[in-house]
Amino acid sequence: TLCSIEIPLRKTEFDLFRDLVFKETGIVLKESKQVMLASRLHKRLRHYEFRSYREYYDYLMTQDRDGSEKLRMINCVTTNKTEFFREEHHFDYLRDTLFPALERRAKEDGNRRLRIWSAACSTGEEPYTLAMVTRDYFGRLPGWDVRILASDIDTDVLDFAQKGVYDEVRASSVGDERLRRCFNRIKGDSEDLYEVRSEYRDLIAFRRINFMDTTWPINTEFDIVFCRNVMIYFDDETQDRLCTRFAEYLKPDGHLFIGHSESILRLDTLYRPLGHTIYQANPDRPRRRTAAGAGPAQTGTGSIASGPARATTQRSGKNAGPNTGSVPPAGSRPRNAAAPARTPARKVEEDTRPRKSIIVGEVMASAEPTSLSTLVGSCIAVCLFDPITRVGGMNHFMLPGDTSDGRVCASYGMHAMDLLINEMMKAGASRFRLVAKVFGGGKVVKSLESGARIGNRNAEFALQYLETESIPVLAQHIGGLQGRHVRFTTDTGNVAIRCVAHSFENEKPSSSVPVHVAGEVSVAPVDQITLF
Repeated sequence: TLCSIEIPLRKTEFDLFRDLVFKETGIVLKESKQVMLASRLHKRLRHYEFRSYREYYDYLMTQDRDGSEKLRMINCVTTNKTEFFREEHHFDYLRDTLFPALERRAKEDGNRRLRIWSAACSTGEEPYTLAMVTRDYFGRLPGWDVRILASDIDTDVLDFAQKGVYDEVRASSVGDERLRRCFNRIKGDSEDLYEVRSEYRDLIAFRRINFMDTTWPINTEFDIVFCRNVMIYFDDETQDRLCTRFAEYLKPDGHLFIGHSESILRLDTLYRPLGHTIYQANPDRPRRRTAAGAGPAQTGTGSIASGPARATTQRSGKNAGPNTGSVPPAGSRPRNAAAPARTPARKVEEDTRPRKSIIVGEVMASAEPTSLSTLVGSCIAVCLFDPITRVGGMNHFMLPGDTSDGRVCASYGMHAMDLLINEMMKAGASRFRLVAKVFGGGKVVKSLESGARIGNRNAEFALQYLETESIPVLAQHIGGLQGRHVRFTTDTGNVAIRCVAHSFENEKPSSSVPVHVAGEVSVAPVDQITLF
């Protein structure tokens, strides 16, 4: 049978795959890897009953129209060796040096937001280690908003990592005390397994990111980036290009951690070495002028003059709950414990709620029953709601990000979203329970839309931001040629919208600017109200 036939990988075939792997992943396969590559790809040949590696290569290049087989090929080629607390001195530095410095700075400027990127997370041991160390430190401090992005090019290992389940040999490397505190013991088919507890898993968002892609689906800057023991597979040019891009995604004094056999000392204009393969970004390095990450949603359209953001959190003193933040105290309920009691809906007649209107560049959150409203055209209004504490809030922003100056202004989506989440947390919401509804992004400003498609870009930014931050979007009403009057009740999470008639003179609706509605909600005619 074909399974028993040893198919040779010829030098010419190896060269074809080597070039393809480099193009797709940046990984350099040396001549000595020819046998390894043949053994890893052999099962794909068996799957298709191909009789040569060239036949498989031709299939990838001509018949793999959706790229799914190329993805499987990449999964076969990548190496995924990792373990919990690998190169432990990195985590000691976080605990003993960097985290205390961030805590001290937060006391001065009030910034309690921490973003970490595990940029080659493999089967998950690294991001879960980061979650343990981070939660052990910041879980005792109120109000910290901590998120970890874990990415890899290999979809198989991402699926494994997201489950957070390990055998005893792999899990026990954390030590007996952490094993008891950070894992739940569960029954497997043939042996006991260990599942990372939900309070650590909830800190992490897993995403597939290919370092070779021209844009990355990231809309934030990071305090810390871990990219360890992966650059050894890249040539110097690819390493330099990758670390230069990391510098663009790091905050001015952010930190980059690399593997023990890697070095970027040659990039001395971007980073300064701190020892033990830890580097700090040079605050004076050339940086992007965007307020946030890469991608089309972040491209600016020029200078927009705006006043300062106004954030209003309405809380009465006696009803104000604790500032819960995003990192619950250590030792909180395990995954299978009962959920906290849901706060009963306040019995408030709709017309007795205080009514507040917000305009572009404003953000408002409330722990008391309030009716918030705004009018959006190409702008976006995002409504956030915590169904347990019944805290709700809304923002209204004009553009995804500012490329013209460094002012922090909530007219821009990145700042408006960050500010709204912070105001929600101050009002008693939990970062991990937030749900969202998104409205606006219409094609209503001809002078802007003809060149920049502002509405589409605003909507794309909002949805991408919420996906990156793992905030579910329960409803959306975006696009089209109409404006929208949006009314949001903060204690129920309900939204009513009324479309405002608008069309361009001599311009027909475009199928490329559709109206998107989540679920089975129908679109109401102009001047009627749709409930979300």
